[in-house]
Amino acid sequence: MTDLHTHSTASDGQYTPKELVSLAKKANITILALTDHDTTAGLEEAEKEAKHLGIKFIKGIELDTKHPYVKGNFHILGYNIDPHHKALAESCSSFSKQRLERANRIFTYLEGFGISLDRQKVFEYAGKGVVARPHFARVMHEDGYVSCVQEAFDKYLDTPDFAKVDRPKPHPKEAIKMINDACGIAVLAHPSQLKLGDISLYDLVCELKSYGLKGLECHYSTNTKEQTEQYINLSKELDLYITGGSDFHGEKIKPQIALGTGINGTLNVKSNLIF
Repeated sequence: MTDLHTHSTASDGQYTPKELVSLAKKANITILALTDHDTTAGLEEAEKEAKHLGIKFIKGIELDTKHPYVKGNFHILGYNIDPHHKALAESCSSFSKQRLERANRIFTYLEGFGISLDRQKVFEYAGKGVVARPHFARVMHEDGYVSCVQEAFDKYLDTPDFAKVDRPKPHPKEAIKMINDACGIAVLAHPSQLKLGDISLYDLVCELKSYGLKGLECHYSTNTKEQTEQYINLSKELDLYITGGSDFHGEKIKPQIALGTGINGTLNVKSNLIF
């Protein structure tokens, strides 16, 4: 079993990198990638545990980007990266500082809706990792402001109003270059989640390929069968690698998504990317 899209406490996941790898072993996963948001901080710990447990480990990252024709989140995955590459390491350090500055703006933003959160509690969830929206969402849920974590995103943390307090993000071209320069393989994450504006998915992927994109995340937890087939066909047409992953964060953050098997055990990752 393969899972090429997971998160740990180094970014916005529930489990430490070591715990994540242990869970992967219990789930009979033999190939695992850790792809935390905008950081490589958890890779060394996860790689060490994976070696101990006999799991093939892929050093990864998920870079948040911004494209003028795409509304909302736009993520580029990087596989087999060199986490010590100078430019990538410097960018990750900069991203961490930006997230910390954004966290202070988010507290103020939420107070405008009458939502007053315990700052210490939010930062405790972040631990040594970057401060991310799921940390706010968990506290909002626990404090009764929303009925579930997803509602926090739908109403407050993934809206046009939130975009006004969000941090600056690189263009996908820049993110792909970061990954390629760090000896990695750049892959477009979860195309089914893209909110496309004045551009088709085909034209967007062609544009990204011209920047050095090498693959498409065709298998994903929330895909329909038709979407998965569409992305596989697009990958074949454009000669891109086919990858897939659960986007596992932990049951307290994304309760419907299981490590390796996605939602209701329907995820079956088949990749032609050989590491």
